[in-house]
Amino acid sequence: MFKPLKLRRITLPDRIIRAATFENMADAEGVPTAKFSELYTKLAAGGARSIITGFNHTSREGRAMQHFQAGIDDSRKIEAWRQIIADVKSAYPETRLMIQISHTGRQTIGQATRTPVKGASPIKCTYFRQRVTPLTTDEVKEKVDEYIRAAKNAQTAGFDGIQIHCAHGYLIHQFMSPFTNNRADEYGNDRLLFLRQIVEGVKAAVTLPVFLKISAADDRQRGLSLPLVMSYWPVIDSLEADAIEISYGMMEVAFNIIRGDHPLDPVLKHNRLFNRYHPALRWLFKHFVYHWYKRSFIDYCDLYNLENAAKIKAISKTPILVTGGIRKKSQIDYIINQRGLDGVTLSRPFVCEPDFINRLAADGEVISRCTSCNLCTVMCDSRQPLRCYQGPAR
Repeated sequence: MFKPLKLRRITLPDRIIRAATFENMADAEGVPTAKFSELYTKLAAGGARSIITGFNHTSREGRAMQHFQAGIDDSRKIEAWRQIIADVKSAYPETRLMIQISHTGRQTIGQATRTPVKGASPIKCTYFRQRVTPLTTDEVKEKVDEYIRAAKNAQTAGFDGIQIHCAHGYLIHQFMSPFTNNRADEYGNDRLLFLRQIVEGVKAAVTLPVFLKISAADDRQRGLSLPLVMSYWPVIDSLEADAIEISYGMMEVAFNIIRGDHPLDPVLKHNRLFNRYHPALRWLFKHFVYHWYKRSFIDYCDLYNLENAAKIKAISKTPILVTGGIRKKSQIDYIINQRGLDGVTLSRPFVCEPDFINRLAADGEVISRCTSCNLCTVMCDSRQPLRCYQGPAR
């Protein structure tokens, strides 16, 4: 796990990567603040030598509903990210900082974007419950250009790599899935065309390494399944990404992406989809609807994405990373040495313990203190920046 990972266009210092984790640390217009410098410097000091940012919107239309998501779509954001990168690298020059870029598509609210909610098709998300205006063919091409422009901005800012977010039900996922792509144009006839144009365009425009994050399956009956994703793999392989991270799910059932506890009261209090309702309606949901709704939740187990990732690895020419339910050294050894994957990405353990890698290196028996309570996740729907709510500040 501590050996370098040599990829096509970059060599990572080791095989443990901080996964993209939403920070909620930008200003209201998406310009990242100095809080990012503090967070990434703390992670680097704790041994995280490869860090992927939380998802950055490629345009105002593609931003998330959370209050303080960062973007990479204009010059102010480029300069802010440039300063953050300089701050981190002045202290820890060996740190690899990669930016995740994304367009939310139908998984947002008009109150946040100040534009109509756009998606691959007019199918509403049962979580966001917004009317969705399908992108025209010309608008899809414009979205491709937005991703390419975001990649150029990232290179100008000084990032070491780019991760294109193709997972969790965001716009690229929407084009890949038969559930959300019922288009009659070229992007419906070829559900990988949007992804291909983005990756090929980004690789032609920048010299940075390009990573992808893909859901191996989701919770829709006609959505992404492991057999479907594996049938896509020859095309995905041909894109020659530097590495592909395997995840799961979409925001239709958001807790199935992360697994673990379901802290309902903070959701009802802080989530913009719920706190707009009268307290009496929220009480009714909690006591009479929620028990039915949570039947769609998948229970937490360690390494919950590993089996899907291992099956993809068996047919992949591209290096494969896996995320989800990784809490100790023996699991990482097992993933790399016995299952043959190329590396791992961790999210919540780094929220709980920014020095987790240093602790792993010092004591092979260490287990993350993260309990998957998910308060760090749901509280990012509030105005609070990312932090752990269960233990002492570290």
